Amino acid sequence: MHTPVPSELRAKLQLDYPEHAARIVEALETLPTVSLRLNPARTLTTPPHAELRDGAIPWLPAELEGYWLSERPTFALDPLWHAGAYYVQDASAMTLATIWERLDWHTAPRLALDLCAAPGGKSTLLRDLLPEETLLVSNEILPKRCKILVENLVKWCGADQMIITQEDPQQLTPLLRGACDLILVDAPCSGEGLMRRDEEARRMWSPQLVSDCVTRQRAILQEAMRMLAPEGILLYATCTLNQEENDQMVQWLLDHYPCELIDLSRSAERIAGAYATSYGLHLWPGIVRGEGQYLAALRLTDIVETPSEARKAKGLTRTSRQELAGLSWLNEPTSADYYTIGERIYQLTPEAAQLVAEAYRERLAVATPGLEIASMRHQAKGYEPSFALLHHKLYNATSLPALELPLQEALRYLRGEALTTETPTERGITIITYRGIPLGLAHSTGTRLNNLYPKPYRLRI
Repeated sequence: MHTPVPSELRAKLQLDYPEHAARIVEALETLPTVSLRLNPARTLTTPPHAELRDGAIPWLPAELEGYWLSERPTFALDPLWHAGAYYVQDASAMTLATIWERLDWHTAPRLALDLCAAPGGKSTLLRDLLPEETLLVSNEILPKRCKILVENLVKWCGADQMIITQEDPQQLTPLLRGACDLILVDAPCSGEGLMRRDEEARRMWSPQLVSDCVTRQRAILQEAMRMLAPEGILLYATCTLNQEENDQMVQWLLDHYPCELIDLSRSAERIAGAYATSYGLHLWPGIVRGEGQYLAALRLTDIVETPSEARKAKGLTRTSRQELAGLSWLNEPTSADYYTIGERIYQLTPEAAQLVAEAYRERLAVATPGLEIASMRHQAKGYEPSFALLHHKLYNATSLPALELPLQEALRYLRGEALTTETPTERGITIITYRGIPLGLAHSTGTRLNNLYPKPYRLRI
């Protein structure tokens, strides 16, 4: 049953934005827009859902591509979606890329943090925007949402140069205090900007919810400011519309911390319908072609917390060159180091290894420490390539036999079914592909392919 926009919210919008409230409320009773962003690391001759393409998203920078769709297809029945060839993301949320050039980095960021990262859309965007050498920590406190975050980031880029954690922000602060050059807080909020696609947001909304969100956001931001380095940049985002969680929250930061605003008004000129205040950017449904979004940027001008002393990556076991030499599916090893953690081998830069070792020492919940390149086979038969490696350029695509599947067979594979082939394949590990993009692994016995697609990721429709 459809829940109408709460009357108290209507009155509040009229009070806060008298010139725009009617259009916003009207839009909240319509269907949401649908848009996607392509993975720049994937090459396709025909873009996904090209028949539904309904205009390019003009506020993305030239190196990224995204577009609207005229209707919402069943993405779960598209193997390319499962392969990380694109990410279904609201166009308003892509404005993070629009403001990037306005951030005026004094030095290239070495360490970035996405503090409330699930389901991962903005982390994938950050990974594409940040320099390759920048280490990105993506954190999500809720276990189920953290699993989704891991899946999306592994499929996007193998989670290379990323550490994914599942922690309360307060627990991360001792590890990262005063160290982050960039922190994104895409804060848990009252969700007013998503009400036309989220029925629960309508049912749950109340003035008390807004008040509770403000309290929670301040607690998260307090920890974020402790982890920010001097001259570091804080990006604050919500998907809600009210002033308390948006402009007034930014004013609270200015009142309590040594920071200055970064002017985003020039970015607003590139986004049709965007509204810039002296604090940040407002994107409203019905006025912008997208859902509700708020984004502000601040630069820290003084020390809030002194960084922890750097310690060596003790406790991690380096993978021997002899073991690496046996991994024929690996392209020429990079200058990064390789570490064996449990039954898996990961590629980690020295900076990442140091941080991972420290996180383990502090007993923090590390969901994945970086790019996994190999895992131990059952019954101690050596290593096999990891699922994550297939989504990274370090994978040598010519090293293992591949089997290209048509659509229906690819969907069977994604459901976890075993496959049979009329033409016998080489025994051992086979890479399953769709339209040339790796989907996952299978173990061939000749004419039968036993399915190795990760069970948590399997298609259930």
